[in-house]
Amino acid sequence: MRSLALLACLLAGMALASTEVYRWVDKDGVVHFSDRPSEGAERVELPDAQTFSAPPVQPRASRSSSTTTGTDEDVFRYEEFDFVNPRQEEVLWNIEGQLDVSMRLQPRLQTGHQVSLYLDDEPVEGMRQNRLQVRLTDLSRGLHVLRAEIRDVTGLVLIKTQPRTFSVQQTSILNPNNPANAPIPTPLPSGP
Repeated sequence: MRSLALLACLLAGMALASTEVYRWVDKDGVVHFSDRPSEGAERVELPDAQTFSAPPVQPRASRSSSTTTGTDEDVFRYEEFDFVNPRQEEVLWNIEGQLDVSMRLQPRLQTGHQVSLYLDDEPVEGMRQNRLQVRLTDLSRGLHVLRAEIRDVTGLVLIKTQPRTFSVQQTSILNPNNPANAPIPTPLPSGP
């Protein structure tokens, strides 16, 4: 097995160095190859070496352009899109139904691209589509999920945030732990 590998390497090396290869068998039956003729050697015809030409490299689209010609290389790509506020699984207390949502985007929002924000899978109405900050109002108590996406002028979604879960809590005046709800102490009976 080792002699076959050695033979293959030898043939490859000789093919690279020269196109003439000679083969002969000695008195012990061992096959030899050489690039020089010797007594009783026959010339071995080797095929031409296989070559490969790489296709020309196409220049990449500029990151600052917003092209949408349909090819994957031409679509502008954002690197990062995420929520800054609220934080994941944050519990918000006594916010009176208002929450300032802010997002970060790298690189900056390109001309013609629009931000869409969804609260509990419903689009947030009245949001300016080129803003990364918005104030939500009339936010009810309970668990909520925010998500956002950026679309180009054709409506193609370019990037999405991961869903952001948060909850809104309100201190209850009926809560027994509220100091205002502590029972009024009754005076101790006096006398014998």
